Amino acid sequence: MVRPSAMSLFVACAVSLCFPFASEKAVAAEPPYVILLRSRSAIVTPEKSRDAQTGGGFIQVTQLEPNVIMALMRGAVATGAGHKEGSASMQFDLNQDFEIVPTRATIHPPRLVVSGWLIGALDSTEPEGGSADQSPACATVQSAGQPILNLCLKPHSVVSCQNLLVNDRVGPLEQLVAPGGFCLHQTFAINAMQPKSHCHPGNAASDFDPDPRLDSQWNHVLKPFRAVPHKDFGFRVIVRVVEDVPLPALASPPALLHPPGKVDKEAAAPVLDPKAANE
Repeated sequence: MVRPSAMSLFVACAVSLCFPFASEKAVAAEPPYVILLRSRSAIVTPEKSRDAQTGGGFIQVTQLEPNVIMALMRGAVATGAGHKEGSASMQFDLNQDFEIVPTRATIHPPRLVVSGWLIGALDSTEPEGGSADQSPACATVQSAGQPILNLCLKPHSVVSCQNLLVNDRVGPLEQLVAPGGFCLHQTFAINAMQPKSHCHPGNAASDFDPDPRLDSQWNHVLKPFRAVPHKDFGFRVIVRVVEDVPLPALASPPALLHPPGKVDKEAAAPVLDPKAANE
């Protein structure tokens, strides 16, 4: 029978032996480069007239992994309550400073990878007039004030009873960089406009928010895409830094051996000197 003191000693030794392997595994799992978030300026500017409405409207920067960050912009605007005219808009502007830092020595240079997604809905219910649009969704990574990576998703618009679901993507775009400081500049805007109508009460909306929190009077204009999953609505940019590891060099192929062909007996026969033959 094993004594309690001996069992405790055995457990302590086993735990102490496991700790070095766990620490080595954690170090090995750490990426060669990490992104450190620094100062940020994020501004959302909503504007509306008459009975128009803006909903949501925020900018979020998230550290998904030590070497990955995501910048997300979301919002919604709607206008055209009853027979009244109106307009609504929302502008987004982000400047996020970040730093690329190596986690160990003797590694290859960092490679910056940027991708962008834009998902949302544009709707108009007025047969004559009424429009909704989304401006170009752009993001630029700058170094020392100079752009090194730039992406833009094209604008979209609808008018007069048109509906449009936007699901665009750009990237990944890549650029070899050096460790140091950078800035992500990201811009986006949405708009809706409805003229005064005496015949048809129309609405227009630009929705890039999974939960826009608009009043119930806008349910009609948001109806066409109500069944579409909204969880990914918005303009998101993902920035990733990885080690620029070169591809392994391909081994040189072995020299090709020509397949044996038929032997030409005449060509293979030795040429005899006539004088030597007579002797």
